[in-house]
Amino acid sequence: MNNVIRVLLAVPTMHRILIYGFGPYQHYASNITEVTLRDMKLPRNTFKRVFDVRFDRQMFENVFETVQPDVILGLGQHPRARKLRIERRSHNRGRSTQTRFATLSLPQTSETTVAYDAGDYVCNYSMWVGIEWCMRNNARYGFLHVPKDYSPKKLARYVSRAITSCAV
Repeated sequence: MNNVIRVLLAVPTMHRILIYGFGPYQHYASNITEVTLRDMKLPRNTFKRVFDVRFDRQMFENVFETVQPDVILGLGQHPRARKLRIERRSHNRGRSTQTRFATLSLPQTSETTVAYDAGDYVCNYSMWVGIEWCMRNNARYGFLHVPKDYSPKKLARYVSRAITSCAV
């Protein structure tokens, strides 16, 4: 019987992971994050959501409360980025001195750069709301800005690697 107990204790607990992206916005007919998430096959306990591009705290929090993730990874399209941008800091719109930091460590590769300015649009806003929710719920949060013309297959590979790194 002790052998069974040891084996059961050795099995890692799977975290619930939420990955979100956004639909088209402004003059963009599509969004790389929506295209990638739509076609991705995700492991068990990993959920995906594509949000409308709007400043709506309740829209984000409703999904967070429904899924109850241990890890949230946000993906946003960046019109000028050349590499994947691992965003580390969000600021409160209108109060740029108030900041929150991402708590999820994302893999750094030759395709990534670390950034400390998530902008002033819905990506930054979703970060602000997501980090706050994670602080209240003992969860981790990360955000990745993706160049608008990035390969969906390459992004799917990176996201899969990120999921693996935070799945247990």
